[in-house]
Amino acid sequence: MTTFRIHEATCPTCGHRWPVEVPQGLHITRLPEVREQLKAGTFQIHTCPGCAAKTFFETPAVYTDFAHNEYLAVETVMTAGWQAAIARHQTVWRNCFEQGPPVAQEMGARMKRRLVYGYRALREKLVLWDAGLDDRIVEAVKGDLLREEEDDPRELVLRLHTILDGGHLLFAVYDPVERPEGQSPDEPLVIPSSTPHDLMTATRDRYDARAAAPSQISQDYPWVHDDWLVDVHDGPSYLYL
Repeated sequence: MTTFRIHEATCPTCGHRWPVEVPQGLHITRLPEVREQLKAGTFQIHTCPGCAAKTFFETPAVYTDFAHNEYLAVETVMTAGWQAAIARHQTVWRNCFEQGPPVAQEMGARMKRRLVYGYRALREKLVLWDAGLDDRIVEAVKGDLLREEEDDPRELVLRLHTILDGGHLLFAVYDPVERPEGQSPDEPLVIPSSTPHDLMTATRDRYDARAAAPSQISQDYPWVHDDWLVDVHDGPSYLYL
């Protein structure tokens, strides 16, 4: 079910306060325009009426799209760690789909399910799945790029920006989102800018090489073979890099 709540936002630029709607549940079957906003990177970017600065708000939400067979549990750095988040969402999934009526069980059997941290990660899944790409392979390609640059996946975050002609992958480079001190977990996370500070490209042959040897991915990046958290940056993935 699609649900929003009103949040009294404070502009990080000028301090102006104004009400914004933030989501709790996103049932895209009835809101296809939200899916397009997510893919365009414009979802939950609000303009301050005081100074016109744009601010990106993130809140936990459950994203469901029965037409595309997608179930994505969205968390933020303000909410549960990955272990607690997976346990909670597994319980919800089991109650709704595995122990639900036959029609719900059939629906659950078709759906891809993921836990993601933030709307950039949610957008990335939608974009690559729409292009027919495997998110586990994309995560392995990210890990390869970071290894070559000798970058730590805890300190540099790659999110798919665009799929170029020829199937080459263009990644946006972000700093990790930090948890603000003293902020309640119930408050939306405020991200003043959604602009990446760099871009990195992986040629299509990198993806194809990884796709041709899936067992090697499980050896190099064991965590991306989890059924929920498929992300080289989150969870314990860095232990294997």
